Amino acid sequence: MISTRKKKVAALALGGTFLALLCTATLVAQTSNPVKHKEFRSLREAYPYQKQVEWLNLSNQGLQRLPDSLFRLTSLSYLDLSKNNLKELPEALGELKNLKFLVLSYNNLTNLPSSFVKLRQLQTVYLDHNLNLDVNDAVELLAQIPSLRVLSLAGDNISVVPPSLTQLTTLETLELSENKFSDLPEELPQLKNLQVLYINNDSYFNLDRNLTVLSRLTKLKELHIENDSLATLPPSIAELRNVEYLFLVGNVLRSLPPETFKMKNLKLLDITDNPLPPALYDEYQRNLAPNVRIRFRK
Repeated sequence: MISTRKKKVAALALGGTFLALLCTATLVAQTSNPVKHKEFRSLREAYPYQKQVEWLNLSNQGLQRLPDSLFRLTSLSYLDLSKNNLKELPEALGELKNLKFLVLSYNNLTNLPSSFVKLRQLQTVYLDHNLNLDVNDAVELLAQIPSLRVLSLAGDNISVVPPSLTQLTTLETLELSENKFSDLPEELPQLKNLQVLYINNDSYFNLDRNLTVLSRLTKLKELHIENDSLATLPPSIAELRNVEYLFLVGNVLRSLPPETFKMKNLKLLDITDNPLPPALYDEYQRNLAPNVRIRFRK
């Protein structure tokens, strides 16, 4: 069985598309050995199979440091260390060279070890909700990992998005929600492979001022601007020509500008949980192309 946490990793990993599930399914299906299919919940349980274990979940176990025995599990592909009390990670982490998914959410990390760059197969990293994390230093290390596709920096107390983020040129999904920044770096379009971007629960974020930057992300297909206290949608929203899925859930929008309906590739517009008058629903549906779905209410 694949755990709920694994399903969440898969969903974020590729923006809710079938590719995420395909990636996870491929990882599980690569072996016929049932030990490798199993999610182990303790080192004691996993250690007898140390050369075979691929999935290890040590979340919410009160860990203050990582035991040396962990780094003998060199076949690990998925490691969840979330919701512990980790303040630092040992250099030995770099020995887990087969890691593809690493979850470090809800700890007290300030830095990543320099050996992080040895994790050359790493595809998905959750660093969210580490309030004292030196994001700039972390990004400098992550930029040296050629396989990185998904990164979560949600809830990391970011007031200024570091320009170094643009070094992560292989990124496809970026989670920046629950922070306190108003602007994206002008260099962000250097993320030429970015397809999915989350900027939810950030009332400081100024969409109008950032639309030019967002419009230059040529592969951006899915954009989440949810619960950001957004009161108006700027007419320049039409500049998001490549966006197919636009999520504006939980804002304070009372109307949409006509330019919204000029987004050439739009397939889904989600305006659920906004104080829009019900009478506008039919009007908006008429203005959208027949192949575009609109979500209006829960």
